[in-house]
Amino acid sequence: MNNKELTTELTRILELPKEKITALLEATAQLMAEELSKGTSVNMQGFGVFESRRKEERVSVNPRTKVRTLIPPKQVLVFKPSNLLKDKAKQSNRHE
Repeated sequence: MNNKELTTELTRILELPKEKITALLEATAQLMAEELSKGTSVNMQGFGVFESRRKEERVSVNPRTKVRTLIPPKQVLVFKPSNLLKDKAKQSNRHE
């Protein structure tokens, strides 16, 4: 499902104008980005948790050339789905 399909489906379900749904989705994404950039996790009950984690500096070795390269530290985004979401995904896979 892409952004356009999500907007259309939410418009149908919530019976709100497309412009309001689009604004709501953009505001949600903006707020989540701000919180994650601060290092705060975003917990959406029944959906999951988004977290920003720091990956430490590490050494990588090219298996072909054996050249060692230092990889600098970086922030990565991690999503951990809730058990409810996992269960729903498992149920939909069984029906196919």
